[in-house]
Order: sequence, then C-alpha cells, then structure tokens
Amino acid sequence: MNNILTFLPEILRNEYFGNTLFDYIVFFVLSLVLTTVFFVIRKYLFRRIQRYTEKGGIASLFVDLLNQARFSYYAFVSFYFVHFILVTPQFLTRFLTIIFIVWTTYRVVIAGQQIIDYIIYKYLERSGDESRVMALRLIGKIVKGLLWVFAVIIFLSALGINVTGLVAGLGIGGVAVAFALQNILSDLFSSFSIYFDRPFVEGDFIIVGDKMGVVEKVGIKSTRVRALQGEEIVFSNKELTSAQIHNLKKMDYRRNQITIGVVYETSTEILEKIPEIIKGIIEKEEMAEFDRAHFSSFADFSLNFTFVYYTKSRDYTIFMDVQQKILLEIKREFEKEKIEFAYPTKTIHLFKGDKS
Repeated sequence: MNNILTFLPEILRNEYFGNTLFDYIVFFVLSLVLTTVFFVIRKYLFRRIQRYTEKGGIASLFVDLLNQARFSYYAFVSFYFVHFILVTPQFLTRFLTIIFIVWTTYRVVIAGQQIIDYIIYKYLERSGDESRVMALRLIGKIVKGLLWVFAVIIFLSALGINVTGLVAGLGIGGVAVAFALQNILSDLFSSFSIYFDRPFVEGDFIIVGDKMGVVEKVGIKSTRVRALQGEEIVFSNKELTSAQIHNLKKMDYRRNQITIGVVYETSTEILEKIPEIIKGIIEKEEMAEFDRAHFSSFADFSLNFTFVYYTKSRDYTIFMDVQQKILLEIKREFEKEKIEFAYPTKTIHLFKGDKS
C-alpha cells in the first residue's frame, strides 16, 4: 500500500483520522462492489427460485426468506466487513460488531419463525387434521419464544455480559417457578394431551359427570363448554384428562330403548301381535333401524313391552323427531286395534260372605 501511495497525488496521501484519502476511496469502492455483488446474487436467486413458486413447495419459502433480506441489511454487512481495512478506533469497531450481531441475530430469528410457520402449514395441509391446529400453533409460539430467548442471550453476550451465570440462574429460577406454577403447568401439559389424543375437538357435544354441552374453545389452561341452558361451563384441562368423557359427536347413530305398558285385560292374542305391530312401524321409518321388540314384564299396573331401535343420525333433533313419529304411529295403531295403554289403577275385589 505504501508503494502505491508514492505514485498518488499528494491530496490522496493526506491522512484523516489515521487513514489516507485513498484508503477511504478504496473502502467506499469495495463496499459498493460487495453490496452490488450481494444485490446481484439476491436478484439471481430470486428469479431462479420464483419460477418454481407456482408449483408450491419449499420454493415459496425461499422466496419469502429472500424478500426479508433488505438492501439496508446487506449494505451494512458490506460496510462492516470492508471497514476492517481501515484504521478505526476500538470503540467504533465494537459498536459496529454489536450492531452486526444484533441485526444478524434478528434476521436469523425472523427466518426461523418463517421456517416454523412453513413446517406447520405444510403439515396441516398434508394431514388435513383441523383438531391439531391449535396444538401446533401453540408449539410454534413456544419455539418462537425460545428463539427470542436465545437471541437475547446472544445480544447480552455481544455486550460483554457473562451469560453463563445468567443461564445458570435462569435454570434455578425455572425450577422454582415450575414448583410455584405446577398447577398451571399441569393444565398446560393436559392441553397438549387433549390436542394430540383428541378425546374431543371444538364443536363436539360432550358429557362430563352431570355437565354437558358443546365445546367452544380448548385453551392452554381451560376448556370452555356451552351448556344446553346457554351458560358457559369452564373445565380445567387437568380435570378433563382425568375424567370420563362421553363424546356424543363420535356417534354414528343413537340407540333408543322404550318401554310401554298395556292393561292386564288385553287378550293373549293381542299381546302376541304387539311386537309385530311395533316392528312394522319402526321399519317404515326411513331414519330408524329396528333391533328388537318383546313382551318384557308383568308390572304392577301393566303388561310391559320393551323395544329397541337405532336412529341413523347423531343429531339430537333428528333423534327426537324420529321418536315422536314412532310413538304417534304406535298410538294410532293401538287405537285401531282397540289396545288400551295402562296407567296406575287399583282394583278392589269385594267378596260377600255367608253371615250364618
């Protein structure tokens, strides 16, 4: 460099802050060249990859990552690496290094978040499993949060702070916090169990103990259920994973068992006809599937018949509509056959004895 300077005009050999004017020109030219190289490479890669984005796949992810690489960032990167050819104060080099580390770490974290979102999106697109959307989004948020934690640690390390003691302190503090928040953490892990084991999903009608309703939201700590009366029931996730849950949404059909009674005065011939009458009524109903009908018991006030059928729908309204049609038709047929339904009665038999 000194040999080159001897052939330069005097003005280019003048020094400013420890560097000649020629050094500053070289610095500017190299920064410009390196920035241009970055810009050209980015443009080239962008055009090469963009032609595949119409087919979907990972190409769209790379296009998004390239879009995030702004001109200001790679211009600064060029400036940072080229500035080492100059004689610069130590504080300035340290300041630029901190900016470089922080900015690069930020860009890496943002890119990591994009990759996480892409992986989750592609998994859901491939599996089509809507019940795991919330779980995967929650996991994505946790991973993104961890990325920011690592970013902060790197930033503090760049500032010269001893992060070893800090990480050790965080570990001890984390154990203490875990003990203090064990109930909340228990609900959190229970929510993961619900998400992945899928005993129910949003929109399912469930029964838990003596409570029932439609699942509206599965949260991190609790699950909200809308009861039939209209009020909202809040269950802790821990409670749900340890309770017996009846999920009516999982039914393909509903079973119905009904018992009716006729009076004791009904003849045996009519009693023999009743199961066939009931069977014929149920088989005519399109949404019902007959199972059985029998004379089942002698009760206190009636001769009881029990019949079972299946409604070909899990919808409760359809279930009730079918039941209503069947019962009305049974009433109609019994009236035609003059079969009397039983109701609580008491018969008193009087005997006239011999007074002698």
